[in-house]
Amino acid sequence: MTVDIVVPQEMWGESLEGVVVTWIYQNGATVAAGQPIAEIMVEKAQLELVAPASGRLTILAVPETVIGRDQVVGRIETA
Repeated sequence: MTVDIVVPQEMWGESLEGVVVTWIYQNGATVAAGQPIAEIMVEKAQLELVAPASGRLTILAVPETVIGRDQVVGRIETA
């Protein structure tokens, strides 16, 4: 099963856009649910994005990418 990675609504505040600062894990890495996987800049605050599931990470939005609400920034392929 594939799980989309999106920035949770509560992290957005009133912003419509954010920026992917960095991914903590590389593309193809195995991650655990609840583990920080990326850093996102929203409203001048740098926040950690956590994995919504355990599995293999696929990065869709590279660092420096401007992202919008509900945009899929990555995917996790679960076992």
